[in-house]
Amino acid sequence: MDWITIATIVSAGATATAAWIAWEHLKHEKTSNQTTRHIAAAPIPAPPAFPTTYGATSNASLESEVGADYSTLRKLLAAQRFKEADQETWRMMLWVAARENEGWFRNEDIEQFPCRDLQTIDRLWVQHSNGRFGFSVQKRIYNEVGKDFVKLADRVGWRRGEEWLKYEDYKFELRAPVGHLPRGRGGGWVDGGDWVFFSRVETCRL
Repeated sequence: MDWITIATIVSAGATATAAWIAWEHLKHEKTSNQTTRHIAAAPIPAPPAFPTTYGATSNASLESEVGADYSTLRKLLAAQRFKEADQETWRMMLWVAARENEGWFRNEDIEQFPCRDLQTIDRLWVQHSNGRFGFSVQKRIYNEVGKDFVKLADRVGWRRGEEWLKYEDYKFELRAPVGHLPRGRGGGWVDGGDWVFFSRVETCRL
């Protein structure tokens, strides 16, 4: 109903009651149309951010292909005891690769490292650092700097100027640079070249 219709009703000698009803109907239509336009114009809310602490206590987050127990690592990370968690990560990876006696990794140890275990370790680090730490975080930065390990080290804070940091100089706290942890023994995960490690991370789809 519009103004022309109301004018027609009045000119036709309609009662005051009829004219009032027509007026109220017009106001209702106008309000409804404004509400409809307001709803249509409302911006679509952005999807929620990807949760980085989901399933922190889920057994699914501790999967292992060789029966490794990552419960201690999970507890250390949950308590933000990052230095101990870094050392536990190194210890568990040696155990998984059956290199505890040697205390270091060969290229083939990393190339054959179980993907499920690598994913579990990464997931725990990502979950308990709000997405700041983890192998997948390091891999993303590694790719961003053109797979240049020195540039990666500069980005994640493993070097100060031209000097490589000693292990005791790392920042084992949440405010450390993104990708700073885990580091593992302070010298990388494999003596034969960090590219081997990131190649495995890529293969395991972290």
